[in-house]
Amino acid sequence: MKPEPAPITQSTLIGELSALISSARGRVAQIVNSELVALYWQVGRRLRTELLNEQRAEYGKEVVKSVAKTLTK
Repeated sequence: MKPEPAPITQSTLIGELSALISSARGRVAQIVNSELVALYWQVGRRLRTELLNEQRAEYGKEVVKSVAKTLTK
């Protein structure tokens, strides 16, 4: 017969649950950060290709400011 496992203490349980929560939070933060980087890259690429026609003209700064102001609202 298999011996019964020792009962878990409340402090052990809290420690294990805390570690699970902390680990999940870390994974979520990594996923969110990764998605934000991808989003910002896509926004920048679209602005550069669709709006500025690959140019770095002075008017581009104003266009980006205008788009940013509109999206912020």
